[in-house]
Amino acid sequence: MFVLLDGARWDRLSISPEFSEIKNNGVLLTNVTTTAPYTFASLNSIFTGLFGKENGVNAYYKMFRLKDDVAFLPEILKNEGYFTSCNLISDKVISSRGFDLYTSHDEYKDNVFDLHSNFIKKSFELAKEQPVFTFLQFSRIHTVTVSEVLKDFQWDDKKFYDQKEKNLEKYDEIFIETGKYAKLIKQTIDDLGKSENTILIFFSDHGTGVGERFGERNYGIFTFEETIRTFYLFIGPEIKTNLENNNLLSTLNIFPTLLDILNINIKNEKLFSSFKPFLTGKSDSLSEEVMCFSETGGLQGPFPSPKTPNVFCVKNSKFKIIFYETTNEWYLFDLENDIHEKNNLIGNNLLVESQLKQKLLNWINR
Repeated sequence: MFVLLDGARWDRLSISPEFSEIKNNGVLLTNVTTTAPYTFASLNSIFTGLFGKENGVNAYYKMFRLKDDVAFLPEILKNEGYFTSCNLISDKVISSRGFDLYTSHDEYKDNVFDLHSNFIKKSFELAKEQPVFTFLQFSRIHTVTVSEVLKDFQWDDKKFYDQKEKNLEKYDEIFIETGKYAKLIKQTIDDLGKSENTILIFFSDHGTGVGERFGERNYGIFTFEETIRTFYLFIGPEIKTNLENNNLLSTLNIFPTLLDILNINIKNEKLFSSFKPFLTGKSDSLSEEVMCFSETGGLQGPFPSPKTPNVFCVKNSKFKIIFYETTNEWYLFDLENDIHEKNNLIGNNLLVESQLKQKLLNWINR
């Protein structure tokens, strides 16, 4: 069960009593960097284990450009004998390739609590004796903090950014609802008697800004931590419990990890490493990624670029550098001592500046 809590922020998880409760049943990873702070590109990276440039989906207007020769998770699992199903906010979110049951819901009218609980039951019924892979997209955060905001504010409306505290209150309200949804999904698995042989994964594709950066109403415009830092919660048999870790990972680590858990091998030298040994207790340490990259090109904002990325960043466990290609601006932040990324350290003669700049330029021009 692969459950997307679309737009969920890693730093607000604790406000939900229900999420705090279920996280004790598994391993929570809280420092996972998304390849892109918007759903289309992020999910295609998660489902392929590749950056957008490699899989074909690296811009808003390239949402249907997934390359035919790229291995896609639902196809892989279907070929391994799985019954594959999904329920999404839209049929534009990801390709239907490999799904036996490919459905969507109306974010304004449908009750996703009842819908998804019943969808899980239906998936198991249709699968009969087959193993099941089900992907669910919880859309309430998107509806309340994105769709409603887009109606009320333009990207340059100063009022939105001046009411950050009010925006955060609204966000927290909807995340409390999100926690109740997550608990319901777990309870549905338990009630069906499937918990002993089901791996349940709650995750976020990107975070949601509440007005921290002028020009970004929610996400997708910049690559600051509130939108690119995400989380994964793994629950299931043989997975450790009551464990939280904040080592630096990429969303590209998830694809090889899932295949590793399911004992499926594919040949691709570009894939990142699996962290299955840490999840299952075979290793007490979780290897960090040395560098994590992310990119975006906004639909709106101060320098929109929906056809190709124009904002890029690279981070290690201590520092991050961001490059705005359109305006030729660079930003360097100390993630340990400046968690809200307010103090730009560019030009302070730090060795890490030249190192990260070169890493990022090499990645952009690869």
